Amino acid sequence: MRQQITRQDSRRGDTLIEVMLSISIFAMVSLLTINMMNDGINTAQRTLEAEMARNEIDGQAEALRYIHNNYVSERNMDNSQFRAAWKKIVDEFTMPPSGLDDISDPETGTTVSFDINGMNSCEDAYGTGRHLNKYKAFVVNPRLLVPNSFDTINNKSNFYNKDINYMGLPYEQIKDKMLISYNNKEGGVSDGGLFSAPSLYPRIIYKTLGNSESGENIEDRALSENGKIYNEAAAIEGLWINVSGNNQDNVKNSDYYDFYIRTCWQSAGTRVPSTITTVVRLYNPEVME
Repeated sequence: MRQQITRQDSRRGDTLIEVMLSISIFAMVSLLTINMMNDGINTAQRTLEAEMARNEIDGQAEALRYIHNNYVSERNMDNSQFRAAWKKIVDEFTMPPSGLDDISDPETGTTVSFDINGMNSCEDAYGTGRHLNKYKAFVVNPRLLVPNSFDTINNKSNFYNKDINYMGLPYEQIKDKMLISYNNKEGGVSDGGLFSAPSLYPRIIYKTLGNSESGENIEDRALSENGKIYNEAAAIEGLWINVSGNNQDNVKNSDYYDFYIRTCWQSAGTRVPSTITTVVRLYNPEVME
């Protein structure tokens, strides 16, 4: 009889408390594992987004240097496209050195310090009276930066010859699409409509401007896809440039210009927007030589 009772006791099941404790431990381990997996995925996503943002920043920085270097070597040529592009940057986009990071709140009219790292959302920088509008933000379309083709006899750029087309369009139409300003009001249409907070990460989204069949240059074919060339900006998301000179009284005669290439986007798993800013300093050869 004693042996039978002992055998029955050894075969008894788990109590309700033991089952609940086991389920609780399993749930906790599962939640921790899922959270760790989500953190890993979000970290990988943020790393990828930051890399894409840096690629866009590097593209803008190299485009600015390309324009500047060609301007330095061709500034005595009246028909240089790069001289015209640099002059447009200095005349239309450059701000004086003081107060570049101060902004007047359109709702209260008071001037507050603009801190790109203190924004609640990327939309805080957009709109009338806000940072992109007030400080003449712009971007460069690097896909429309093509080398000059010179007439060696007359020392003139063929891009200014109306008989020479690029991607099926006269260069007079191309050059206005090379530098895209947030404040452009030409023709009653503002390019500010192209600028917006990003849906994914900072980027320039392109649409087709011409087709490879109409192009005559190697650059045309290199940018072609399915017979079309995607080289005109259709949207500019979370990317802009502000530029300031160091001469407070006459910004056009500054010794140098600081280009603030800025990005803003909403990363995965974060409440505040992610931002990266790079400063590129380019010197004015007219003053420094």
